[in-house]
Amino acid sequence: MSHKVIDLLHAAFDQPNLQQKLHSADTAEQFVKIARENGYELSKEELASALGKVHIVFGQVVQSMMGELMAQGANDHAETPSTESISGTNTDLVKRLFSRGEAFDAEGFITFFTDTPVYQFGNFDVCLNKEAIKKSADAFFSQINAVYHEIKMIWEEGDAVFVEMDVTYWRKDGSVVSLPCFDIFRVEGDKFSELRIFMDVNPVFDPTIPVPESASVLTVSKGQQMLPPGTMRRHFAEHPEGKQRVAQGYLPKWSIAGPRWPIGADENTPAPSEQLTVVGELSAAIMAEDWEKVKTYLTDDLFYKVGSGEPMYGPNAVVDFFKHTFKTTAKFYGHDARKIWIEPDIITIEMDAKYEMVGSKKHVTVACCDIYRMRGNKVSEWRVYADMSPWNEAGDKTVTLEQNKDVTTVMVVFSVDPSQQQTLLDNIMTYGGSQVKYQPGFISSTLHRSLDGMRVINYTQWQSREDYENFAKNALSKSPEIFKSVPPDIHIYEIVEQTV
Repeated sequence: MSHKVIDLLHAAFDQPNLQQKLHSADTAEQFVKIARENGYELSKEELASALGKVHIVFGQVVQSMMGELMAQGANDHAETPSTESISGTNTDLVKRLFSRGEAFDAEGFITFFTDTPVYQFGNFDVCLNKEAIKKSADAFFSQINAVYHEIKMIWEEGDAVFVEMDVTYWRKDGSVVSLPCFDIFRVEGDKFSELRIFMDVNPVFDPTIPVPESASVLTVSKGQQMLPPGTMRRHFAEHPEGKQRVAQGYLPKWSIAGPRWPIGADENTPAPSEQLTVVGELSAAIMAEDWEKVKTYLTDDLFYKVGSGEPMYGPNAVVDFFKHTFKTTAKFYGHDARKIWIEPDIITIEMDAKYEMVGSKKHVTVACCDIYRMRGNKVSEWRVYADMSPWNEAGDKTVTLEQNKDVTTVMVVFSVDPSQQQTLLDNIMTYGGSQVKYQPGFISSTLHRSLDGMRVINYTQWQSREDYENFAKNALSKSPEIFKSVPPDIHIYEIVEQTV
């Protein structure tokens, strides 16, 4: 392969901006022009030779310019450039097969095989007939929501086709995992006589198995990621058969489940960025309830605010809020992003957030827009704009009383001058809404005032005595100033009987 091409690709791997420029090329002229503008003198013949020897999927430009380059090279020179020609017939066959898998079309999937195939997926049993392949495919499809093949390299040698890629799976619990994979296809005529899939698929079934970012086949020098080409997304938008299948209702599951990606290149989807990756990893860590990892994505002075609620400050307050919400109200388990905007140090995501209610176990969807203001690769400000009424419609109300001897009840009694009662109430409500409700183990607070104006009683419940005592250690330092002039009388109780 030409050293000029190698130098260019190496530079593109290290420079995301150059990657994006090269990906924008639709013709040979544009590709070569971009290379020259960035200091890499490259001819179309050199590019044709490189692409012919190793069929690298480098954006749309690779497939669209191959025929053009070969034809121009033959016309412009008496001798045809020295290339190893790739017909594209068998690579096209591979992408057509992948399209069946992404649409969960097991019946269509097996039509691509001969009557005496050999099919092996990882360490699963070898399938030796079409019916066994269909049974294996159906069983696998039943365990995931969507699958996508992010092809990095695809090339042919004789009757064999080799594919190196990341395969992204959307699990049933709403989480996502992307795994490196290598496929070997053997072709007889226009059918596959053999397909062997080499990968460790276990993380799909066990989300606790860690998969590092560097496992991606798109990882290049210095641990950076090359931009994914989106080959299969374009297949459904541009390939005649792909478009026909979409029209017939054989849509890829990633367009109607999973992330609900639009088919084809989406002009509204911005190029990946490190800051957007951080936001995605933060969301994944919250769903996994990996609270220590969550803190690593947040600045020490983080500002966090949900709707018109009281703001929270710092990673600990936000983590405590999520812990409490997941335990008592609703658990966040996934989202469908509708649109993403990337500006310098600002990530805006319009989405449908998905929750499972703690009490009823109902699943509810909340339309929201999150704005992340970044400081480097950490979130310094996070605002969530949403109408949370679906939580109430799902039948889960805030718990005020629990008749459970394991629950710790704390009653706080204030003796107060009638002229100070309302001021005291206002201070307690502000303190409870901004501080107490986000403490680990807090369940509920029910505030009472006497009609004669001389008493205020706060009935609170905690998951355990230890939770309350941990809160009480630091409570006075953050409590309202009025507590000094109207000191609370605090005692711990247990529920003996409740008559309804």
